[in-house]
Amino acid sequence: MDQKTIANTHTSHHGQVEKEDLNRYNLMHGGRLLTLCDEAGYIAAMKHAGTDCLTRAAHDVEFMSMLKKGDPYTVDARVILTGRTTLWVTTIVKSGEKSVMKAIFVYIAVDSAFKPTPVMKITTESPAEQQEQEMMKLLMSQVKR
Repeated sequence: MDQKTIANTHTSHHGQVEKEDLNRYNLMHGGRLLTLCDEAGYIAAMKHAGTDCLTRAAHDVEFMSMLKKGDPYTVDARVILTGRTTLWVTTIVKSGEKSVMKAIFVYIAVDSAFKPTPVMKITTESPAEQQEQEMMKLLMSQVKR
């Protein structure tokens, strides 16, 4: 198997806030943002795993600013860390230069019978990626306690 890097897993989705995305305050619904992040994270996880993946958990969800109807947004996702069968993915939503939301999702790679299947270790290519991976390892160790 070829080495797989964090950059190889990057996925990006662009959109614009529509009327059906709004809550009663005419702001983009937080649940809709979570769904968009989960979908982008799933694609990143599948890119790395080469098989189907199921969402296991979401961590460190933070909403930093609001989106209104017509606002453009971008959802970026990358696999940062892998376990034996798990993939730890960062997701970030931005509107232009404005950070809107971030979250970490954990996926489990599964076979056609939905049994966990091993994934290849992900490799870093820069000191920044190594630092990001170390922070993810710390979160993983705290979650597993």
